[in-house]
Amino acid sequence: MIKIDQNELRAAKAVVVIYENPSIRERAVHFCERLVAAQHPPELDLDWWSFALLSDAAMAHSAVEKASGADVVIFAMDARGDLPDPIKLWIEQWLSKRGEREGAMVGLLHHEGWHGAASFREIYLRHAARRAGMDYLSHAAPTRPRAMPDSIDSFSERAGQMTSVLDDILQTKPYSQPML
Repeated sequence: MIKIDQNELRAAKAVVVIYENPSIRERAVHFCERLVAAQHPPELDLDWWSFALLSDAAMAHSAVEKASGADVVIFAMDARGDLPDPIKLWIEQWLSKRGEREGAMVGLLHHEGWHGAASFREIYLRHAARRAGMDYLSHAAPTRPRAMPDSIDSFSERAGQMTSVLDDILQTKPYSQPML
């Protein structure tokens, strides 16, 4: 179950949902049902686009228009692998058209049977959101063994590690020049 702070999304009016396949779409439907229930009054304009639709140039253009004006863009997909090139191209198109509008990007990434480091997809979405000035919202399992690369958590984790190089530096006595 995805646990994203609903307060972050409460003001949303226009939502675009991008989904990879029908089974993952069902997860996004449940998430959106909770999002609608949190709205007072519940009035959301939801647009649904599959990866297959975004691979078609004419359909992708319509989706660019919707996503560039959306308050929230949700990506429901498998966490494994890299994003297909047509999807990356579509993301870049709507990001460039978006301007400096506030908003949120939500990563509903399916991690079944996989608990490794952040996937290429997750990293790409985080960086895309950052470039667009959008908040990136996701749910990372508290038992995940490694922090997201390039995040504050990963920097803190690395700062606390004693490596052999750091140990050598700390154990080496300063060189002093003999006085003449």
